[in-house]
Amino acid sequence: MLKELPHCADLSRGNDKHYSGILLIDGKYTHVKGYDSKIPCIYGIDYLTHDIVHFVLSRGENYHTSLSFFQSLRLLGYPLKALICDDNKNFQIACKRTYPKTIIQICHNHYKENIRKQLFIRSDPIYRPFMYEIERLFSKRRSKEEFFSIARKILIKYNTDPKCQRVLLDIEKRKDVLLAHILEKHIPRTTNLIECFNSHLEGRLRTIKGFQSIHHAKLWFNAYFIRRRLKPFTDCQGKFKKLNGKCSLQIAIGNQTKFQNLKRKLRL
Repeated sequence: MLKELPHCADLSRGNDKHYSGILLIDGKYTHVKGYDSKIPCIYGIDYLTHDIVHFVLSRGENYHTSLSFFQSLRLLGYPLKALICDDNKNFQIACKRTYPKTIIQICHNHYKENIRKQLFIRSDPIYRPFMYEIERLFSKRRSKEEFFSIARKILIKYNTDPKCQRVLLDIEKRKDVLLAHILEKHIPRTTNLIECFNSHLEGRLRTIKGFQSIHHAKLWFNAYFIRRRLKPFTDCQGKFKKLNGKCSLQIAIGNQTKFQNLKRKLRL
């Protein structure tokens, strides 16, 4: 049954007119027999349709795997214009090589977590007041002027502490990827959407406890993602409330006759 399914990516071909081009990407690790450590399934979700466009299963989140992912996206005709991801350099470099004009937005939650780790916030209270200021800086969408006005005030307040200065200088240095969301109103500041998908996927993987081969793993992930694309949304909120009652593939395809024919063919 699983072998008869088309590849998840094939269902994305020809949907470029309905995709937003705003893509969230992440990797979910799993056990596969024959590998010493877990390997990642890297997949991407179109933000406005919530559709899982493509996935790859490989040894790691390295540059070659990332490049293969984005090259496949281009072959599918996916109109990528903005990428939202964690601070994975391989994703960013591979994306820019394949889609040179793409806007890249680093997830604010991941970026703040890296600062917490650098300053040992959870075990040492010394820098917690400073971290509170950084949390406030990233707490909502701000104009570039407002953002750096607040950042300057924090810099003045902590101008004698080299660790705080390094954090603020890094924010200045990386402003293009931290504030890319300003360029387009639909670009999210976090990868929260794909993290929600990850939570569900993690629950399923926990019951499986690994795969006997990478071939078996690919078949399972392919079927899982197709099934997710055909499952109607029920708990979307805010601006995505209108998606409830529909499934992501239905929204991505647009043509309802084409979608119903495909659904009957898949028998899922």
